[in-house]
Amino acid sequence: GVKKVEIGGEVFKINGRNVKLRGVNRHEHHPRTGRRVDAATQELDIRLMKQGNVNFLRTSHYPDGEYLYELCDRYGIYVMDEACNESHGYGIGNKEIGDNPVWQEAHVDRAASLVLRDRNHPCVVLWSMGNEAGGGCNAKAMNDKIRELDPSIPPFYDSDRRYSAIYDDSYLYPEEMKRVAERVSDRPFMMREYSHAMGNSMGNLQDYWDLVYADSSICGLAVWDWVDQGIAKPTDGSPLRYSESLTLQPDEFWAYGGDFGDKPNDGRFCINGIIGPDRKPHPHYFEMQHVYQPLHFEREADGTVRLINRDCFTEPDEYDITYDTLMIDGETLLNVSARLREDKPWAKKGFVVAREQFVLTPYIYTRAEREEESSKVQGVQESKVKGQSSKVNVQSSKSNGGYCVTTDRGTATVDSTGALVSWVVDGREMLVAPLEPYFWKPANDNQIAANFERRLGAWRDAAAQRTVRSINCQESKVKGQRSKVNVQCSTIVVDMSLPIGADYTLTYTFAADGSIMVEADYRPTAADLPLMPKFGMRLRLPADFNQVRYYGRGPWENYPDRKRGAFLGVYEMPLADFMVDYIHPQDNGNRCDVRWFELSNLRIDGCQPLCIRAWDYGEEDLNVGHPYELNRGQFVNLNIDLNVHGVGGVDTWGKRTLPQYTIDANQPMHYAFVLSVK
Repeated sequence: GVKKVEIGGEVFKINGRNVKLRGVNRHEHHPRTGRRVDAATQELDIRLMKQGNVNFLRTSHYPDGEYLYELCDRYGIYVMDEACNESHGYGIGNKEIGDNPVWQEAHVDRAASLVLRDRNHPCVVLWSMGNEAGGGCNAKAMNDKIRELDPSIPPFYDSDRRYSAIYDDSYLYPEEMKRVAERVSDRPFMMREYSHAMGNSMGNLQDYWDLVYADSSICGLAVWDWVDQGIAKPTDGSPLRYSESLTLQPDEFWAYGGDFGDKPNDGRFCINGIIGPDRKPHPHYFEMQHVYQPLHFEREADGTVRLINRDCFTEPDEYDITYDTLMIDGETLLNVSARLREDKPWAKKGFVVAREQFVLTPYIYTRAEREEESSKVQGVQESKVKGQSSKVNVQSSKSNGGYCVTTDRGTATVDSTGALVSWVVDGREMLVAPLEPYFWKPANDNQIAANFERRLGAWRDAAAQRTVRSINCQESKVKGQRSKVNVQCSTIVVDMSLPIGADYTLTYTFAADGSIMVEADYRPTAADLPLMPKFGMRLRLPADFNQVRYYGRGPWENYPDRKRGAFLGVYEMPLADFMVDYIHPQDNGNRCDVRWFELSNLRIDGCQPLCIRAWDYGEEDLNVGHPYELNRGQFVNLNIDLNVHGVGGVDTWGKRTLPQYTIDANQPMHYAFVLSVK
């Protein structure tokens, strides 16, 4: 408990070391008792923080219950202890309250009460004079009182930087943060709030921390915030059930602003946590856990793995470093882990504190070569091309202006719009709705606030409004790359245009065993097209296709800008666990870098990495306020994509997903996959 906290120029130090504060903000919240949080829930919070590699807690925006500080002392979490001082309604740095002597005694009293109560807790490393409050003489008076009562701990203030030992800003883009930190030269820099964790969020976290570790003057960042502030409310409107239980009952839902008839309200804006009201981690918890991990692993050119310790007071010999080599379908993966060598108050011996994955031998996406042309596409594995004597018959369909294909196991029909409208295998119709191009992705909370639907809205119906210029059919042979097997197949090529300004070619290659290779080729013809929400296709399957097995990143949801904590592996789960029921329904459930994906007996083999989402409802159903209101179970909605727009991770009031995690529709794109039935 002995410590020395000091500011050395631009560097924040604890016991002489340049500590990085890997932080979260926490409101006192319980889903049944509100601001009164029982000791067991407080301890669960701190345990989950430690397991998530959090080492810094800001008590936003008031002093917490005293037991929390005892837990932080015991478990080892640095604390920014915050006075109950906010006057946001008048504006940050306002003079009405901050520079009016009438309010000085109230300001000073809150600062003094904070310090006098908590100054003997070794966990406290910063005194915060408040949040989004006033500036002026009252801020100076608070600062003076804190320095008088405890000169050993630096004061912090976001609302009048003259009286803060650390320069604070908040919700900056990573590159903005870098520029501001470089500009500030008289003290350390931090973001007391960043990465607004509302809904499906917290993208680009690694982008922030690469910059934090590269600059000794950036002392830390704290995610906003820790827990969704939802209230357990019966769906039938009966009275709330007051207890210390965190568990949501089957007849309850997580309520937020407006669900009690309260006006005015802040809607779902307090549903912005890393964990749910029941303390179950959201998928972005695991991304934070990985980015915040104290040990970093790098693989050198000669194959050795170098360990970098980013903690100042914990040595690597406190962990057992283990590794596993996995071989999955020809791909070799090296998983390295650091595990606790002994029990800790917050986790048992063997708990994984840090881990990394390296691809030693990459996955081979096998290629098929069409005999009569030099065009090559990735994909049809030899296991997919069976029966060299089989015949694929193609018939012109009179009813829809397309083609009907007959294989050894059934039929497939492509209609005049280029959609695969029927696929019968072994007597069963596989499709509830067609396989066809689809470029739309529903917005998440971050994206709604950033006008996603207005900016990218031209793509919502771009596929539905396509114009087919031609549909042609040809018979060909697929020559196995590693054998001399020649398998007859039929190819249907659909040439079309999109009203947004692009040409699009869809190619179906049907094999005798009923499998279908699908290729999509996109070529923009107009300039300055808006960002594309996703590049891919969509189909709907019968509702009983509800068992998921796949090889890709997981097991939890991940997106292009939030996948560092999701490792490659083979994962199996019911569809209900594959989806994510955010308290406010929105886009969810994506898995990146998918090699193959099985949904009951349907299999999808990527000819390159895929992004896949599967739900038991449609995009059109996501216009409700709570998961229990979703129209579920009529079908399985399956999106098979090359790429999808990242979730974003800066704020939820206008800032956009970083450009490197978006899809530039002004560039050509191509992808392919194989559908088959086991």
